[in-house]
This record gives sequence, structure tokens and C-alpha cells, in this order.
Amino acid sequence: MKNFQKTHKLVLLILVLILNSCSTTNSLSDSAVAERDGSSKEKAIIVNSINAEYQWVAQNYPGSKVTGQALIGSGRKHYDILTFVTQDGETKKAYFDISSFFGKF
Repeated sequence: MKNFQKTHKLVLLILVLILNSCSTTNSLSDSAVAERDGSSKEKAIIVNSINAEYQWVAQNYPGSKVTGQALIGSGRKHYDILTFVTQDGETKKAYFDISSFFGKF
């Protein structure tokens, strides 16, 4: 019976550790997110898909229309640049870091 209790406690401890590690996120701090405004490749918004780029534009500039898309490389990093026109008629560009998925398909 004592071996069963020790085993049970060990399994429970392992499960708690696994669940705790799953709930931990590597989120950016609020200041780091604010610095990634897409205004340059140094401040590029990190995305995991092209669709996420268009979603970002739609959420941050409702009613805007994407008019162009360009790809640039800088060392080991790759970026998409979306050019869009806002509802007010202003032309803007947003830089997106696509290094996590570019060339992996």
C-alpha cells in the first residue's frame, strides 16, 4: 500500500508540473507589444500566417484597403510589407516578421 501511495503522489506531482508548464506563456510585455507597431522592420509585427497580417490591418485600421504587398529579407529574417489606404485616404505601410513560417512549406 505504501508503494502505491508513493507512486500515486509521484504521478500527481508530474501531472501538476506538466499542467503548470502548459499554462505558462511566453507573452510579450505591454511595452514590448507597443514597440512592435509595424512602422519599420525593427518594429515589425510578428505573425504566423499571411492571413494574420490582413487581420491586423483590418483590426487596427477598419475600413482600409490593402493595395500592395512586398517581401524583403534581412539576414535570416523575412518581412512582408503591406501597403494600404485608410478610410481617411491616408496611405500607410505595415511591416510583418514572417520568419517563423517563410520558406517552410
